[in-house]
Amino acid sequence: MTTLLSNLRLKLLAIFFAAALWSVVAYTSNPTQSHKCALTLEQTTLPAGLVIAGDVPRVPVTVIGTAENLRGFDCRSLHVTGNFSNVKVGQNRIPISAANSDPTLQLDVPRTVVVTVDELGSSTLTVSIQRVKALLPGFHEQTNATTVTPASVRVEGPKSQLNGIQAVIQIDLGGLQAPGFNQTYSVVIWDANKKPLSKGFTVTPQQVTVKMVIQADAITVAKPVGWTLTGQPAAGYRVSNVQIAPLEVQATGLQNTLGTIVLLGTDPIDISGATADVVRTVTIRPPDGVTVNQKTAQVHVFIARAAGVSPSPGP
Repeated sequence: MTTLLSNLRLKLLAIFFAAALWSVVAYTSNPTQSHKCALTLEQTTLPAGLVIAGDVPRVPVTVIGTAENLRGFDCRSLHVTGNFSNVKVGQNRIPISAANSDPTLQLDVPRTVVVTVDELGSSTLTVSIQRVKALLPGFHEQTNATTVTPASVRVEGPKSQLNGIQAVIQIDLGGLQAPGFNQTYSVVIWDANKKPLSKGFTVTPQQVTVKMVIQADAITVAKPVGWTLTGQPAAGYRVSNVQIAPLEVQATGLQNTLGTIVLLGTDPIDISGATADVVRTVTIRPPDGVTVNQKTAQVHVFIARAAGVSPSPGP
């Protein structure tokens, strides 16, 4: 009897050691591990008139399971929600709940996170343009023709952060040329230090239309002045010479326009029936978009008897 009892004890001890050895081997091949995730609260609905001030804190979650179960795990399969039903203005501890569809994994989730809540305020702001870079050399913006439609937007967000904010659109002028553009831009909100405030603010409307006229720069060059005669001198007389002063003036305008000008026109001079020199002060007529530094010129038309022809006798 004693021998049988002793054998039973040895057998039980052997089974225990075998089970322990199997556990060690199993754990070694598939040990328990942990994986950390930082998740965003998916439920942030607040009571009417309240809004979250600043960023919603990320929730640290530790996922615990065997190496095999964690091998294909993806943090995006987890969902954490916050209960905001009892929040008040100021700092609040928000209760958290986590949803886990994999029963082989355990979650270590904090019970609460701290969120700052503020009253919901609103303000109507004029949209301003923040110009990035500069236009290419030789071009300029016709600023009095630049328009933003609509000119103002309504901004809603944390009441304590509304002071000093700006509604801004950013336009990169680098590479833009004439005649300009007419397109939509998204409105961004800046704080008093010109830093974007993207969290907790809504803008209505979110986009505005900007029309900007871009022109080539005007240049000034010397251009010759021309003259025009109409009619004919009296019989037996001819035009022997024409002189104009000044011979040229300074013309200012767009380079493309000035490049097409050979002579600047002037008012015509009628020499019908002339028997003596005709001297007239005429107005210089530059084309549209061109200005000149002198408005008039003096034209001297020399009238001489035609060679070999006697003047007709008077009546």
